[in-house]
Parts: sequence; structure tokens; C-alpha cells
Amino acid sequence: MIHPRRLKGTAANIARYYSVGDYYSKSEGEHSEWGGRFAADLGLSGTVDPAMLRELLSGRVDGQQLGRHRGEGVIEHHPGWDFAVNAPKSVSIMALVSGDERIAAAHEKAVGTALAYLEEHALLRHRRDGEIVHEVTGRLLFARFTEHASRELDPHLHTHVVVLNMTNREPDAPIASLETRAMFAEQMAAGQVYRNELGFALREIGYALESDPRTGLFEIKGVPRDLIAAMSQRAEQIEAHAAEHGLAGQAARRISFYETRGAKEKAGLDELRGRWAARAAMHQRSLDSVRDLADHGERAHEPTPAVSARAMLFGLRQAEGKEAVNNLGRMLRLGLASHLGEVRLSDIRPHADVHTERQKLLETRERTGDEVHTRGRTSRRTARLELALSDHLALALNEATPLASIERLREASVAGGLTPAQDAALIRLGTLPDRVTGLHGVGGAGKSTLVRTLRAASGAENDFIAIAPTSSAAANLGRSADIESWTVASLLAGGGHGLGANHVLVLDEAGQLGNRQAIRLLEISRMTGARLIMLGDNKQTGAIEQGKPFWLMQKLGLSKADLTESVRQETRAMKAAVTQARAGHYAASLDNLDRVVSGENADGLAKGLVREWTRLKPASRSGTNILVLENATRLIVNAEVRKALKLEGAVVLDDTRLEILSPAGMSEQEKRIARFYSSGQVVLFARDDSRIGVSRGAEYRVLSLGRDADGRHHVKLVDEQGHMLHWDPRLSSAARVNVFNSEQRDLAQGDRIQWRLVNRDLGLRNAERGTVERIDGSLATVRWDSDGRQQDVDLSRHKSWDHGYCETVYSAQSKTYDRVYVLAPVNSPLVTGQNYYTGITRARFGVKLWTEDPDRLVDKLERRSGEKSSALEGLGRLERDNLASRAERHGDRLDVLRREQCDERKAREQRLAKRRLERSHASGGFAAVLAGRVASGVDAMDRWLASLLERVPDEQIDRAVNQGGHDRDHSEGRGYDRGR
Repeated sequence: MIHPRRLKGTAANIARYYSVGDYYSKSEGEHSEWGGRFAADLGLSGTVDPAMLRELLSGRVDGQQLGRHRGEGVIEHHPGWDFAVNAPKSVSIMALVSGDERIAAAHEKAVGTALAYLEEHALLRHRRDGEIVHEVTGRLLFARFTEHASRELDPHLHTHVVVLNMTNREPDAPIASLETRAMFAEQMAAGQVYRNELGFALREIGYALESDPRTGLFEIKGVPRDLIAAMSQRAEQIEAHAAEHGLAGQAARRISFYETRGAKEKAGLDELRGRWAARAAMHQRSLDSVRDLADHGERAHEPTPAVSARAMLFGLRQAEGKEAVNNLGRMLRLGLASHLGEVRLSDIRPHADVHTERQKLLETRERTGDEVHTRGRTSRRTARLELALSDHLALALNEATPLASIERLREASVAGGLTPAQDAALIRLGTLPDRVTGLHGVGGAGKSTLVRTLRAASGAENDFIAIAPTSSAAANLGRSADIESWTVASLLAGGGHGLGANHVLVLDEAGQLGNRQAIRLLEISRMTGARLIMLGDNKQTGAIEQGKPFWLMQKLGLSKADLTESVRQETRAMKAAVTQARAGHYAASLDNLDRVVSGENADGLAKGLVREWTRLKPASRSGTNILVLENATRLIVNAEVRKALKLEGAVVLDDTRLEILSPAGMSEQEKRIARFYSSGQVVLFARDDSRIGVSRGAEYRVLSLGRDADGRHHVKLVDEQGHMLHWDPRLSSAARVNVFNSEQRDLAQGDRIQWRLVNRDLGLRNAERGTVERIDGSLATVRWDSDGRQQDVDLSRHKSWDHGYCETVYSAQSKTYDRVYVLAPVNSPLVTGQNYYTGITRARFGVKLWTEDPDRLVDKLERRSGEKSSALEGLGRLERDNLASRAERHGDRLDVLRREQCDERKAREQRLAKRRLERSHASGGFAAVLAGRVASGVDAMDRWLASLLERVPDEQIDRAVNQGGHDRDHSEGRGYDRGR
């Protein structure tokens, strides 16, 4: 781990702190050294001289005094930063308790590699033409000090890197203060560089490692866990304080670090070694065994180019699965973490360079999303996906007739009681001649009411279907508009089977759609001729996957109507709170909420929220929803509500202990790699597969990981009958594999539950909530909220449920409640402007919010909008690639594509008519025919998308890279390709 912090205090005290020692008396064996490219210019090398360090910390360097002039001759200079590099605890134990000096040397080398990576991101800041410009220097001056004990005097191998606040462009160039924002942004990547370098060196020595490919953390295999815990008193103090005060994340944990520091105790290093040996005496045999295995164990070998290439490719694909634009450092970090101990930065970086040279990775130049992109990169295939959005819009222009006449629309508007703003949007939407259109409306603007009215005006000749990314959102729109509803996933799985030009697909919560889903949906519309109307709000919670296509399509020229007035909020205060939040004025928005509760830690806030909720009358409870941001907080609130309801008798005391399956949250990339699976997980396959011997719907539990004769990892699975099989995840489609963690829950009569996955056998949607009216063993009788039906559910077979006293903001999107209670721990990574806005817009009458500190919450919301990134935005190509610009340059090509798509639709209709005729003459077999059509549709979509991504690179993207994104009009390659 690398933990950076800003240095405070006088130069003299800081120099003494690092040179002399603070926790114990330093010995000659403790390493100090000058470093950085700037150090050689000043003639600094070898052991750090405290007097020289004090001068540099003061800003006096080479006859110059750095700093800001504050008047009256006062010069203020910030001394610098401490980037502390910490070895894993098992590494400290083997190095310092067992005395393996090779480990300390490996640590020093790994620190040097991590510092070299950080130095690449050194910047200076200056003004150019009145604007602040950041310029990369790649030159640092630092003093590194290796220490061996923590403040609690546990063995703790770590190095303090005192980075001086100075840099310059080149030797003998003027010296300026250092800008560290890029270094702070890259601290996690640098930490992974350190761990991979150290892990590889340990394996070269002979140690075996236990690593987590998700976090990139490791320990030496065989070092007793209870010894690690016993030697981690300082870590336990920090963890306990962080948990008590709801502090999550590295930055927040630094608060716990300083709050828990005890009084100093001076001791010599030799004395400490004696103490450590005594504390470890009962584990000495285990430590000796680990050391002996290292001396005779298998050594690491130089990784093959194939292994290094796989690691880098995983990093690239994993990063772009969530965001269209990422820092190169994030890609490197993910790639290194996936192969910890097997590859180093020097192994995978050449492959990143090759991707860049071949323009599979493109450098971005413009701000997009929330993250500071010090070395922003997007992939060529992501850019092509977004370019395809523009071409899809072009092909949809003037491809449909208006849904209704203006007269019919006005009549329907009056009958539906629409507001003037809704009436204007209705007429705009109903008269647009494009196949793909949009309705951008604020939260609570009445979009579903408008859809119901549009359907009434359009007549029986048009068949409306409600679709949405979540089953609950699709069902809500379907009920409100009185139309059939599907999820986007089910529509895509069917490949558009049964759709035609008479269908109108109304997509709700379009902002939750990622790039890949959007492209597949647009292709179904193009292929079938079905109209697509996209409803959404750019300010609400976005996609989980890569991209923000609804926002991007509007920027590119999507024909749309707008609804800017909310009709959901029914009080003046709530209207003001929503309006201010939408404008980004979060302090003013908080002031208009019913109440903001603060001053406690996360657990205390959850208990306070529950106390207030339980004081409500039953009727008020049913209309008041509790919203949280993440599953960890959801579990806390659920537990507190159950405790309170048991005390009041609303939930009976007798519990039944049941197993539930909670989604493991693995990405498609992780599902393909055996090492990402862990013992106890449950794997479900969406299809039978005789090749590997698995059946659809059966549970397969992960026993362990193994290797085949060729050294490749596989997963050992056991089915419900106890039969074991060896499974290579690479042989299965990741989209057809679902992975769950097995957990335990108590359930009793009166409990509220929430279904967490679509279950067609039971007719249940995701996020469906109900009340347990009876429970006998694993058989529960549940009354569901949505339709009031009572249903017996065998929870030993159907395990995708959890307690349902609160829900996440994401699952609540599209829903409306009288009042909402929101729990927003400031340090949660999901506290963003979009999530806050989405949460409060669920309420009609009022919102109460619980958070540790309103001022910190406002600061967080202002810094983190939650907005996703876009490749075209990052490349600075929004204007270049909008509808008008591309139509001007690609008119002839688009005309050809329009004629081709018309011919394809006619051919498709002829094929469908022929198959309908064949089915009418066939005896039975309808289900098989239908299943075959669905599979064929899915395969066709997959072939089309693969074709789109694997084509020769678009010339315009190539020129954007080569000419800085400012190319002139030239003949371009195809930005849109169809699968044949």
C-alpha cells in the first residue's frame, strides 16, 4: 500500500522526525537514501543528511528560496509530502521476526520501482495566456527512510518517501513548486506496481503467495493468520476507529490513523527484535517451516510474452467494462493485480505501448466524467461503438410516419389532463418522423403519463411495448401506460423476434443503459423497423456498465422533446430541493429537506433513522421508503429494522435460518478467469452444456481451484448430488454464467423481503417486495406489494431474496413514494450528485436525510457528480461526429446503407411469412421453433457486434490520434458497420 499525506510542521521538526526516529531509536541498519532525477543535479546521493533535508524542506535550494510572498518579507513554502510504502504484514514478519534479509532487499528494490512510476507523473503548474497549465516534468527530489516498527512497536517494514516540493523541466532549468495531483491520482497504481514487484521477488526467493486478484493484495503462504493479527495492533486500532466512525476508503482511514495515535514509547531496534521473538515463540515452528519451504521451494520464472499480454489485455478490458475512458494507470493496476507475483510493470507495459502504437488504445485530451485523467485512454472499439450511435441516428431520420395528427394529440392531451409543458412535449414527440426519438424529462415530470396519452392518441395500429433496464422500471411504465412490458435484457435475448414496423418500443430509464446495450437495441430497431422512444433524465443515476449513450445521443443530434417541470413533488420545499439539486446547488437543496440529521457515525445514523421510522404509524410506514446507496449500508439498516420490529411484535421472535444467494458482482472478464472464483461460491448456468456436463438452473458449488496437466487453472465444482467436475471458465459464455455468494439470513412471520433477481417460474421481477404471512420450514407464504397476490415459495429452491426494509437508490429509480428517508454516509464511493438527486426525487411530500457532516456531504456532491465518461467526449469529437457533420461527409455511404436496410427488412418479412406458413402446416414443435428463432436472433446480434468491433479502424479515429483530434474534412472510413 502507498499512503500519501501532506507534511505539516516546521522544516526542523520534520527533518528530525524522519532522520532520528519517532517511535524507536534508529540503528545503522535502517536505510535512508536520496532519490529522484532532480537529486543528481544537486549532487545528492547516498545517505540522507538531516541538515540538507532541513534546508530543502524550508524551500532553500541552489541559492533560491521557493514559496509565495505573503507581504512584509514573509515567504510561505509548503515543505512536501510523505508517500509511505507499507509491506504486507506477513512480509514484515518473515523479514524482521524470522530475519530473512533477502526480503528487506526485495522491499527496497520494489519501492524504487514504484517511485520511478510515480516520478513519471510529476508536474509543475504555471500560467499561459492567463490560464493555469499543468506540465509534466517527470523529475522529483525525495528522501527515503526505511523503518521496521509501527507506532505500537509491532514489526512493520515500511518506507517513508519524503517528496520535496520542487521540480524543474530539465537540469539547470528554473526550479518551481511541485504539482502532485497526478501523483495522488496514480497512488493506487503505484501501490500495485510495488506489490507485484515485491511478490515476484518473493517467489524468486522461493516463497509461495496467497493473493486476491480483485484487490491486488497478498500475504506469504503459511504465515499463521493469528500471528498476523497479533502483530497488527496498530491496524486493529485504525480498523476499529474507522468502523466506529463510518470511515471508508484510504483517505478517510487517514483520519483514523491520526485519531488513534497513542503516546510514544522509545525502544531500541535490538530490544524490539527480542520482544518480537518472544511474541512469536509459539508460532516458531510454522515460521521455520515457511522459511525452509522458501529455501527449497519452486522459484518464479520470467513470464512468457503470452502471460504478460493476457494480464495487460485483462486490465484493458476490465477497465473499459465500467468506463469508456480510464487512466492508463488503472488499466496497468488491474492487469498487475490479476497476475500478482507472476508479472511486473516491466513485463506488461510494453504490451500497453503496442496497443497504443496500433491505435487499439487512444489518448484522450478533454475532460469527461468525474475522474482526473492524468493519462486518459479509451479503446478503439469503444470509440467505434459511440460512432455507431451517430450513424444509427442518421439511418433513423425520416424513417417513420408521425404517430398521430396534431388534432388527435390535442384531443388526447385534454382527455389526459396534461399540463401545458406535457402537452407541448406530447405534440413534439407524436409528430416527429424519425424512427428513434427521445423524451428528456426531469425526475417526476410525468413521462409515463405522457406515454399513456401518446398511446391513446396513436390508435390501435401501433403496438406499444414498455421496456427498461430493470424489470421493476419496465413493469411500472407498463402498468402506468397500460401496455405490455419487457426488460431490455429479455428483448435483446430474443433478438427482436416478433417485432415489426407497427411496434413502438418505449424505453424508460434510458440513462441506465450502457453503450453495448444501446447499440444492440438500436440494431434491433434498425433491423425490424420498430420505433424506439427513449425516456430518461441525464441528471439521474447512470449505467453500471460503460458509457452514457442517452446523453451522448442527445449531443449527437437525437430528435427529442423536453419536460423541464416536475409534477411529482407536491410541496414548495420539495420542489425547491429538487430544483436546487438539479442545478448543483446542494447546500440550498439540503436546506429545503424536511430534516438533515448529522453528528454520528454510520452505525449511529442507521440506528437513528430506524428509530424515527419505527415511530411512524403503520399507514405512514407503508408510504415512507428507506433509501441507501450500497449493499453494506442496506444490510445494516435491514438488521436494525428487524431488531426494532421484533421488540414491538410486528415480526415474531421465532426465526428460521435459511441460505440466500447474493450476486457476487463479478464482471464478464472476471467470470472467464478461474483465479477469480473462491471456495463456497455458487455457480448457475443459464443453459445446458453437455461439453462440460452442466445443467441449466442446477447449483454448482466451488470447492477449490486447481491446475491441469498444462498448468492451467480450473475450478473444482460439486453439484447437488455430490458429483465433482473440473470446469475451465474460458469454455463457457460469461453472459450465461451467474455467480453468487452463499449467505445466511433469519426469516420470521411478519418479515419484509425483496426479490433480487427475475424469476420467471414464480412470476417475480427484480426488486419485488412483499410480506411473509406464514413460514413453515423453508416454505414461506408471501403477499406481494405490486398486485396483492399471495404465493407459497419454497425458499430452499428459490434463494434470490433478502430482507426488504430498505432498497438502493438504483433499484428505486422510476418509483414514487410519499416520503423518503435517505442514509448517505459521506465516505461511501456511491455518494454522488446523481444518486442524491435520484434519491430525493422519489418523494412527493418530503425527505429526511442522515449523514455524518452536511458540509462534507455538500463538498463531496460538488466534487463527484457520478457522471460516466464518453470516448468521443474525451477525444474532443462531439462536434466532429454529430449527425449533421457525419451526414455531410458520409451522405453517399448513408444513402447506400438506407437502401440496404430497406431491402433487408423486406427479405426478413418474407422469411418470417414463409416460416409462419411452415409452422401452420407443421404438427406441433412450436416451442422448439420459437426457441430456435430466439437463439438465432441472439447469435445474429452477437455476430453483428463482433463484426462492428473487429473491422479495419476508422480513418477518422486514426487521424484524431495522429493529428491531435483536429483533422480537417477528408474522405473517411466507415464509422458504422453491419454484420452480414
